[in-house]
Amino acid sequence: MIVFNSYLPFSLVVVFAIIAVIAAIAMIFLNWKSGIARSLVLASLVLLIANPQIQRADQTPLDDIVLVLVDRSQSHLLGERNAIADKAVEKLKRDLEALDNTQIEIIEYAGDFETRSFEAINNAIASAPRSRLAGVFVVTDGQTNDRPATAVFAGLEAPVHLILTGAADERDRKITLTNAPRYGLVGQSVRVSFQVDDFGRNGIVQNTDSIAPNVTLRINGEELISQSVALGAQTFFDVPLNQTGKVVVELDVDGLNGELTDKNNIEVLTISAIRDRLRVLLISGEPHPGERVWRNLLKSDPAVDLVHFTILRPIEKNDNTPVTDLALIPFPEDELFIDTLSEFDLIIFDRYTYRRVIDSYHFDNVARYVERGGAMMIASGPEVYGPLSLSHRRNLSFILPARPAGSAIEAPFRTKISEIGARHPVTADLPDTDIWGRWLRIMPVLKTSGQTLLEGPESEPILILDRVGEGRVGLFLSDHVWLWARGFDGGGPHAELLRRTAHWLMKEVELEEEALSIITADDSLIIEQRSIKDEAPSAEIEFPDGTKAPVVLTQTAPGVYRAELANPAPGYYRVTSGDLFALAIVGSGDVAEFRDVVSTAQSLTPAQQPTGGGIFFVRRGQSAATPSITKVSGGDGQTNLAGDNWAGVHARNAFQVTAIRDDALLGPSIWLITLLLALMAGWAIEGGKLQLRAR
Repeated sequence: MIVFNSYLPFSLVVVFAIIAVIAAIAMIFLNWKSGIARSLVLASLVLLIANPQIQRADQTPLDDIVLVLVDRSQSHLLGERNAIADKAVEKLKRDLEALDNTQIEIIEYAGDFETRSFEAINNAIASAPRSRLAGVFVVTDGQTNDRPATAVFAGLEAPVHLILTGAADERDRKITLTNAPRYGLVGQSVRVSFQVDDFGRNGIVQNTDSIAPNVTLRINGEELISQSVALGAQTFFDVPLNQTGKVVVELDVDGLNGELTDKNNIEVLTISAIRDRLRVLLISGEPHPGERVWRNLLKSDPAVDLVHFTILRPIEKNDNTPVTDLALIPFPEDELFIDTLSEFDLIIFDRYTYRRVIDSYHFDNVARYVERGGAMMIASGPEVYGPLSLSHRRNLSFILPARPAGSAIEAPFRTKISEIGARHPVTADLPDTDIWGRWLRIMPVLKTSGQTLLEGPESEPILILDRVGEGRVGLFLSDHVWLWARGFDGGGPHAELLRRTAHWLMKEVELEEEALSIITADDSLIIEQRSIKDEAPSAEIEFPDGTKAPVVLTQTAPGVYRAELANPAPGYYRVTSGDLFALAIVGSGDVAEFRDVVSTAQSLTPAQQPTGGGIFFVRRGQSAATPSITKVSGGDGQTNLAGDNWAGVHARNAFQVTAIRDDALLGPSIWLITLLLALMAGWAIEGGKLQLRAR
């Protein structure tokens, strides 16, 4: 390579060269005989100033790089895979060291909970100079959790060879959810389907056993059914969603004799049950300031469909006029309390007394509705005491948690949370309890069942919640909650209190007073139980390996007990406490890691095929060993670089430039001699001493 190391700025040399060319052309045109000599003078002068140099580079050959990636994931611990891999790596290392000019890099990779072979290959290739990369060997069981949708490494000028470990007689059983809905509507069922398969060599399905495996179905920890299913066939079942919250479905299939692992013999599905719309029936006995509080609360919730009726006829104006003649519209008592009663999620009687609008048969139907799973709330005032009280209605009185014990007490008082209320999620953390405004009226009762959450003077109940059969009942014994809404004496959390009460009655899971949960947080497992019982609850945990141990729960807040398990191992954890059940998965990737475990080349072929690499089995129980290694000159990564028992790596012939030298094309003296000779020749020609004749 020729470069110029001019004695003057190169721009001046260029200008001078241009002038010299123009002058030479002019001189040749005027007198070609002497013009040639004088042009040679100018050329010698320009080259003398430009000082041309020959640039030479000193090169050092570089070794070709061969990457050997070794799978150390959790699934590679199964069987004798790691031992087989160690022997294969040793053999590869010896064969590669026998090649000339070859550098070997052994890289082990393992994810926290899953195998990411493509990510490991990408990172290894990115860290190696492409011009020196001769080949990649991946020692693995072939299973990976990051398989791309399309081929990769298509432009890689180095082959990727797969060295597959495992055993020739590997087999495994797997259960797979084929239809797994995550959400469903309360009151309906969702269909779940699954399939059980047996896998053999190279991950090929081998559903040939004549004995059908047994599958056990558990919902929220309770075993419902256990029966045999056909291999390879889809089986379905319906999960009823009776209330809001999460429903944990477990499917457990019996193991296969000699299978690699039983971690993929279980599937867990969590279904969130949600309500489409909440339908609430509000019956107001007479207009009063608190009526609008209930109405505003329910109308402000976009998830609530409210049906509201108000009885405008005062009880003291009973003049035997037919109700049909007084009502603006006919009151649909039969439609509400017979035909469509079961469609409502909550019925609220707001200061309602018996007025012959709703007869005894309708109240009987309301009692049956509650016992079968419905919810009823009675917000009472002075009308709760007397012969027309709802507590005296047939059958309805048997589901109420209290009965009147006298007329209303008219006196200012401050509502407070009871001892149980401090542990109950409806009232446990209501804000600003010390500055709640006063109420002015309370209805004394004799409580017969349920829990008192709010109290008045001398521990008189104000809010009582109770469970009746499969349903729930609430009793509000003051009609002055509206004072909080108006901000009287500072007000109070009326909206939150009434909202929580209504949602507890409608069985919202987050407001259950007895609840158990288990969650993962950072590097720990947190078990939390809520209870309104006086004594601390006891719980038991089942670990992923099947062992069980008691859990010591410590109270962290009124009614809240917690335990923490540090650094839990990956897998399924089940916690039980009485009838309560909770399940958590630590490391969801670990579950995916063992979903497919039989050694196979299918997952990694997008890396192997486009590069011309080969697939070689070094499994236990087979005579095949690691391939012999051969260096191949040329190639672009698309040709076949593997055979039945050999694997090729490219000879890249890369080099490194260690030094650059500049040698003068001709020394300055040569240019000066040339210049002088040309100048003398020009003088001789012009003086006639040197004759040039044209032929």
